Amino acid sequence: MAQRLWLNELRAQSTRNGQGVSPIEDHDLADKNLNPEMNILGKDVLLAIEALPEAQRMTVILVYVDGLSYKEAAEVLEIPVGTVMSRLAVARKTIATHFNDHESQKDE
Repeated sequence: MAQRLWLNELRAQSTRNGQGVSPIEDHDLADKNLNPEMNILGKDVLLAIEALPEAQRMTVILVYVDGLSYKEAAEVLEIPVGTVMSRLAVARKTIATHFNDHESQKDE
């Protein structure tokens, strides 16, 4: 899941930079075989996204999952582009904190 989010971000960046959508086949993936750890990580990422406030969750889904540009997401949500950027920044920080806290609990 994290890999897919990363690939969606690459495609979104290409679109935002005016280069259009790049097919997934154009990206070299280190390991195309899913393993149980990746499935667990994917589930954890989804749970972290679901735990976000609705405004942040919708913005994350539109940009990172659906691959919309910041401008397109702003139009769909009827908010300024700066608000999209802010929501994404806060969402990334929240998800990172979630995983950092989760790792700390494992170590205890």
